Amino acid sequence: MTTERERFEKYFDVPIRIIFDLAESKVKIRDFLKWRVGDVIEGDRMAGEHIDINIEDQPLGEGEVIVLDNKFAIRITNIYTKEDVMELKVK
Repeated sequence: MTTERERFEKYFDVPIRIIFDLAESKVKIRDFLKWRVGDVIEGDRMAGEHIDINIEDQPLGEGEVIVLDNKFAIRITNIYTKEDVMELKVK
C-alpha cells in the first residue's frame, strides 16, 4: 500500500513561489525614477510585527518579522488548515 507521502514524493523538487508580506511602500513616480542600485527603500514593517505568508498567491499562514544575525527573517507562527483557508476566502 502506497503512503500519501510516497504518492507526493515526485513533486518534492518542483519550485514554488512563496511571498512574505514584509514591506510595502508608496512613492511618487518622480521619486521611483530616481532609484539607483544601493538606494535603501524603507518598508512599513518592524521586528515583532505579524505578516501574511502566501504560496502561489494563496494564503499559507502567518509569520513574525524577527532580526537574525543583523538581517530580517520570518518566524512562521501559524500554518492554516484547509478550513482556515476556506474561511479566509469567504471574508
